[in-house]
Amino acid sequence: MNDQTHEGSRARDAAERVIAVCDTLAELTTIGQEAFVGDTRSQWAVEMGLIRIGEGINRIPAPVLEQYDGQPWRSIVGMRNFAAHQYDDLDPRRVWRTVTQDVPALRSYLADVVLPGLP
Repeated sequence: MNDQTHEGSRARDAAERVIAVCDTLAELTTIGQEAFVGDTRSQWAVEMGLIRIGEGINRIPAPVLEQYDGQPWRSIVGMRNFAAHQYDDLDPRRVWRTVTQDVPALRSYLADVVLPGLP
């Protein structure tokens, strides 16, 4: 297997895992914003999902990410770092916006743009 095929395989695996996390996060938001803001367990579960998304994006080789500029990859990883290290400063309403707006957009981008372009 050449390097490009190996990178594509790693990227595909990571992208598929991130999509699965996005799907789980979508299920966790069915409770609605007010219930989410009042439920620490749901908040912590979603925060862990954001960490997993950042980890998954980190597993996609940089040359592959460079080919797809439709997402703010550094910001996604930055949110992971913030959720992992400054979790006491996370505003549940900001997390809600991220999980209901940014995460679905990321999922669609990965499924509709990135995966079809990978070997």
